[in-house]
Amino acid sequence: MPNPKPRNCKTINEIKVGDSFRQPYQITDADVQKFAEISGDFNPAHFNDAYAAKTIFKGRIAHGMISMAKFSGIFGMDLPGLGAIWGGQSVKFLAPVKLNQPYIAIAKCKEISEKSAVFETWVEDVDGKRMLEGEGTLYPIPQKVKDAMTAELPALLA
Repeated sequence: MPNPKPRNCKTINEIKVGDSFRQPYQITDADVQKFAEISGDFNPAHFNDAYAAKTIFKGRIAHGMISMAKFSGIFGMDLPGLGAIWGGQSVKFLAPVKLNQPYIAIAKCKEISEKSAVFETWVEDVDGKRMLEGEGTLYPIPQKVKDAMTAELPALLA
């Protein structure tokens, strides 16, 4: 199966303050396993039911950085999309993300400068409770690069 293609390709001039993207997701046991293999973090809070039941979380939780990784998908595929570079990110973890529960990762543009855009980033549960929040700085594709790709662009986007 081929990799999905970006769904957008916005330059700094095509992004507006207030633009946002919402990505629903759930984290499964398989996701936790894959992330642990990549990161080396096999903390029993993520894997051991008996251990996790005795923690303040009262059960297993997902690695917080799995939720943060959802923004990589948003920024690289949807807003801004193709050609965007993620220049920085702050994050504050507010509540645990449980396995097999629905969440939404949300990115909303709050500021635009000559070459970059700052996005508020947060994850919330179905009740609107925030699990994490922060700010990301994005460098969208430069207009001259997008212009040079005009013939290729339809094939690069979905």
